Amino acid sequence: MDDVWQWAIGAVAIGIMSGLAGAGLVMLALTKGRDDDPLYRDSARAMAIACFVFFTTAGFVIAVSIVNRDSFEHVPSRLVDVLPRLLIAGLILVVGRAVALAAGSVVAKGMAAAGARVRAQAALLVRTLVTAAAIVLALAQVGVDTTLLQIAGGAVLFGTAGAAALLIGLGGRDLASDLAAGRYLSRLVAIDDRVEVTVGGSTVTGTVVAIHPATLAVRSDDGVIHHLTHSRVLSGDVRVTSSGSGDNS
Repeated sequence: MDDVWQWAIGAVAIGIMSGLAGAGLVMLALTKGRDDDPLYRDSARAMAIACFVFFTTAGFVIAVSIVNRDSFEHVPSRLVDVLPRLLIAGLILVVGRAVALAAGSVVAKGMAAAGARVRAQAALLVRTLVTAAAIVLALAQVGVDTTLLQIAGGAVLFGTAGAAALLIGLGGRDLASDLAAGRYLSRLVAIDDRVEVTVGGSTVTGTVVAIHPATLAVRSDDGVIHHLTHSRVLSGDVRVTSSGSGDNS
């Protein structure tokens, strides 16, 4: 009996070590010379995970067959019926995860102008949606009724798209206003000018250090940089002292 458990533990250990070695080789082969490309790196990571899961699962299956051979008496006949669907489902999961990681990288790269937090959240959302779709397809392939999952996924997808469209619409209106105000403000203010902006009883005084498409960066006398939207600047009381001449207010 002890020999049986030793063989079973050995099968599990070999499966895990083979999975780790295979995953490392897959990562090395797919990312060789392309370490800086996130698409290749993320796709290789998904393939490496699939390789590790395959060998580890095989090790556990062999261990169970060693401990209890009776439970695998009818496995060959069942395997012929189930194996093709399982292979296709596994392929869908692997490809889906690779696509999810690649899509997340593309989204993050395409939103380079946005903040790091926004890029990370957008990439996570895309990866989650693509992975969830792959899981639903894989479950359907093995015969699981996914009607409720499809309805729930569709509701989440349309709800997320609607919320995103609403946020983009509202944010886009404010952004358009700031961009239009910025075109006018750039004629009045230049870098190194001294400005005094009063809005709603709050006053910011300092030197203009940058003029961005939607905001004006002002360094106050205490060294703090304030980012004021162009529309806010124009809606308040503004006093400008040119760096090369007198008062321009």
